[in-house]
Amino acid sequence: MNTSQNYAALISELWQRLEAIQSEFAPCVELAPDLVKDWQRSQEQVQIFFQSQIVNTVIEITSQDLSLQVEIDKQLKMLGVDLTMLQTARSSHTWQKRHQQACDRLTRLHSYCKPRD
Repeated sequence: MNTSQNYAALISELWQRLEAIQSEFAPCVELAPDLVKDWQRSQEQVQIFFQSQIVNTVIEITSQDLSLQVEIDKQLKMLGVDLTMLQTARSSHTWQKRHQQACDRLTRLHSYCKPRD
């Protein structure tokens, strides 16, 4: 497997991990602070995978991929902030607003990892 195939496989795995979080997270629109800790753990695991397997490697990548990595890194960190803010929500309205922000960020992250033709 050459490095571009290897890199594509890693991005595909990142996509799958984000898909798993999104499928577990998106349907929960009611106040559920107990679940947020699980989502935070999942987000942290994705962040660790991204840093250790994709960013901190010797795989050569294009400048476009590097730009995308910077954006993914930023959005993963912001997702962590979104989840922290979600955990502090006390009203249903605040929960729904913050939940939607986190869902939007997950959708954006997911789109960054879509396989390219």
